[in-house]
Amino acid sequence: MFFTRLPFPRRAQRAASATVAGGALSIGYATAALASPAGTPADAGDLSAQAQETAQTAELTVAPISADTEAVWGGAEIPEVEVTPLWEQPKQIAKARRLASDPEVVATAAVHLRADASVDAESLTVVPEGSELGTDADAVTKGRFTRVYTEDGLTGFIATRLLEDYVVEAETTAATTSTSSSSSASSSASSTAASSATYSSIVTAALSQVGSAYAFASATPGAFDCSGLVSWAYAQVGKSVPHSSSAIRATGTVVSASAAQPGDIIWSPGHVSIYIGNGQQVEAVGPGSGVQQTSIWQSSPVFLRF
Repeated sequence: MFFTRLPFPRRAQRAASATVAGGALSIGYATAALASPAGTPADAGDLSAQAQETAQTAELTVAPISADTEAVWGGAEIPEVEVTPLWEQPKQIAKARRLASDPEVVATAAVHLRADASVDAESLTVVPEGSELGTDADAVTKGRFTRVYTEDGLTGFIATRLLEDYVVEAETTAATTSTSSSSSASSSASSTAASSATYSSIVTAALSQVGSAYAFASATPGAFDCSGLVSWAYAQVGKSVPHSSSAIRATGTVVSASAAQPGDIIWSPGHVSIYIGNGQQVEAVGPGSGVQQTSIWQSSPVFLRF
């Protein structure tokens, strides 16, 4: 057999190469069809679906998150809860009135009643000097403050240094006033019989502590509160006097100012001192002042004798 080589133009050669490549592609598809499992023919429909899925996948894109991207969160906003202050709660008001009805301490000066134990805390009211206040069974103190209760139903804190003594409420009625008046004469008579040396010793003891510091609830040489000084001075001559201004008022015998003698006790709401004669007294004045000899400054002093 004889073959004759026929010359082909370059364009015809390229077409022939494409035909051969197309045939190879067709053979490849045919091979894939033969390799497909039974029941899942690799027909044109499957190829179309696969191509469509591939196209859809290719279209999915994820936008990058940069540092300046503003995040939007979907959490619910928590509403603000308004809390009723302790002193405005009905149960606390009732408790304050109950405790104040059985007072335990007395304010020695007009003082702010604070919402908390701090001089920067809100002032609920100003408590007048001599106000009788309730406390907890075991007085609650925070730093230099004590929690107290007023008869108006307020709960707050007052500087401990401005609270004096446990209160023993003494009712002053017309009957007790008349009894005190009628006993004044007998008290004067008994004072004449009493040893002047005894009362002089009380004055001497009190004067010996001038310059001592003021310390709440203290009755120790060098540190006193007002009733502590009185109680200690009387103890030096063997006389027992309560360490409480209200208890002193309740148990002492009232004498008139004209009948008062050195060594008697001067009482005013929340405060006591020792009379030393000539309009003078020895008293534990307060923090920063301590024990001093002063002129009688009380507007309505009550003189008491033990």
